[in-house]
Amino acid sequence: MEVKMDGHQLVGSRLVGNLPGPELVHLWSHITSAVIKYGFVIEYADLEPPRTGTFDGLKIVIDPDVGFEMQCFILLHLFGHSVQWVAPSLAGKLTNLTSTTDREHFLQALRDYEFEAAQYGIQLMHEVGIDSLDQWYSDFVETDWRYVRHYYVEGEIPQWDTCVATQCSIIEPLAIPPLQHQQVEVRFAF
Repeated sequence: MEVKMDGHQLVGSRLVGNLPGPELVHLWSHITSAVIKYGFVIEYADLEPPRTGTFDGLKIVIDPDVGFEMQCFILLHLFGHSVQWVAPSLAGKLTNLTSTTDREHFLQALRDYEFEAAQYGIQLMHEVGIDSLDQWYSDFVETDWRYVRHYYVEGEIPQWDTCVATQCSIIEPLAIPPLQHQQVEVRFAF
């Protein structure tokens, strides 16, 4: 008798783009509840391509045309970015991202910004009792970073599948600081 295993159960398998539906639904139901309990509104809206999601300090908007697995990642990631923009204790950390003209300094600040947001996203997952998807999330974060970096270095949006990373270092959770919800400039994911 042959035992059939889902791709995510195989050692060394590629997780990004292959998480089974039941796990995604479980993840989605838990993180949406947690994001709302943190005071953010979640909304679906048709966004102008290449935007896949936006945030403004009060709400996180996701384009419903984006695949469900990507929606889960976008919600976690934009939650992390929302925390960065509305936590008073983090206000000074955004200066390097918004005020430098040196390209290498900007890229390092952007990487730090992206990975800190990821740390708040994985913290949210852990707070709702989901700690079995750390590798999936960490691979998604690295894939997203490769995608974003390519855009800023090359000036073009790459094909997602050329950026897919596997077996990446696990993102370490970072405690979510107190938040002070306020409208900020709309920012987006692409």
